[in-house]
Amino acid sequence: MNKLGVMLTTCLLGLTLTACGTTPAMPAGSADTTDTGSASVEPAIPSDSSVPSAGSASGSSSAQEDPNTRVYRDCSVTVLGYSIREDRDGDPALRVECQFRNDSKTSASFSTTVIPNAYQGDPKEALAYATPAEADPEYSALLTLLAPGESIICAGYFKLSSVDLPVELEIKDLRDSSADALCVTLDITGMPMEDYPESDLKTK
Repeated sequence: MNKLGVMLTTCLLGLTLTACGTTPAMPAGSADTTDTGSASVEPAIPSDSSVPSAGSASGSSSAQEDPNTRVYRDCSVTVLGYSIREDRDGDPALRVECQFRNDSKTSASFSTTVIPNAYQGDPKEALAYATPAEADPEYSALLTLLAPGESIICAGYFKLSSVDLPVELEIKDLRDSSADALCVTLDITGMPMEDYPESDLKTK
């Protein structure tokens, strides 16, 4: 009886040791994280066409989608309207009215942040800057320094080579040469010469 008990105890002990020393097989397809500490997961490639592709514009907004508005790094500019007025030499000049907002961290003006140019004809000919025949507060506003977050209405003048050809306006960012310019075609055909109304400087 004692021999039988010793044999049973020996068998049970052997089975216990065998079970403790066996490593279970790893299921097929699972990641081995013994060395790296984390499983490497391959990201799924989206097939949805709504996902932006690489190189698409970042920071876009509804304002950026407006063809008359350009949001730059330090400011935004919106072309509000245009007219033909007499310049200081008595010649017809294109007056372009814009809204300028200072989005930088320091004081800035339209003239120190962006540069407007206008062209006419084919091939394109750059139009010279013009000075209004009468005082125009919005023309003076081009140099007004604004605190961060402030905006102002300002107006630039260009001496026209013809009153029958459209004008291509181009406003570039002076601080970021890689930024796309705001380009707007202005149809001035048949526009009458306007007088200089009395107006106040509009800021907000």
